[in-house]
Amino acid sequence: MKGLLPFVVCALLAAAGAQAQELIVSYLEGDVQVRIGPAWTALSIGDAVPAAASVRVQGTGCVQLQGAGAKLFLNRAGTYAVRDLLASMEQLAAKGVTSALSRSLRYLAAGTAANQGTASGARASNRGKSGDEEWKESSAAVFLEAGQEYLKAGRFDQAIEQFNEALESSTDSETPEIRYCLANATALSGDLRGAWKEIAGLTPGASDEWQADFVLLKAKLLVDSSAYAEAVDWLTANDLAGDAARSQLYFLLLGLGYRGAADDVNARKALGMVVSTAADSDLGRVATELLK
Repeated sequence: MKGLLPFVVCALLAAAGAQAQELIVSYLEGDVQVRIGPAWTALSIGDAVPAAASVRVQGTGCVQLQGAGAKLFLNRAGTYAVRDLLASMEQLAAKGVTSALSRSLRYLAAGTAANQGTASGARASNRGKSGDEEWKESSAAVFLEAGQEYLKAGRFDQAIEQFNEALESSTDSETPEIRYCLANATALSGDLRGAWKEIAGLTPGASDEWQADFVLLKAKLLVDSSAYAEAVDWLTANDLAGDAARSQLYFLLLGLGYRGAADDVNARKALGMVVSTAADSDLGRVATELLK
């Protein structure tokens, strides 16, 4: 019983904090409604949404809610309890999950797949092996490389600036990878809505070196948007379990998807895979915390 007390206290504190939170609608498209009392009413930009409210997104609608230290973006049809979303976000941050995911995606986009216990499979270092000499020498590649360095250093605004410069001088063949990098940097900067905008219509080919990283980025965006069932479907359709450089991040995101979808059995299986791969790694430690 004593072992449960820290978790219970943490959960109660998170719930109390979430209960006190009030969010403001900072962006809205389409049909989005809120229920504070017995009836549903249409939301508008600038409306206050208390934590006790529920939000309903219909069709292709989307909404961004912001408050002190919190930002929620919902772009999938469904009904959401704001209090539950805030509590989940706070608990993941308290367990170190949020920061660990950010570090992993940052290094992947920078070409150093450091989501495992040991670094491996650096994507950027392999670009020259494709034989695309024009890509290596293009001005877009110079900006891309500079952006990746800023990204690795956690300087997201500068990375976004460099990736935008790369887009302006890119060819049709260079543009998709740059858009992926821009989406990742935008997500890491905390702009989830902007990241979704950047990946809209983006589909890497099976031979593109950034294809696996794109799978992970989209899964992270789905989890962050509380689209848990869709995240599970996306990851199971794009299995990276056999990718030595990315399997830990893959299973952690899969576990979070199952966890959000209230499938505890499969969540624990996926998180167990993270731990069994490398328990002492960054992601292994946060998966261990989630399993407690």
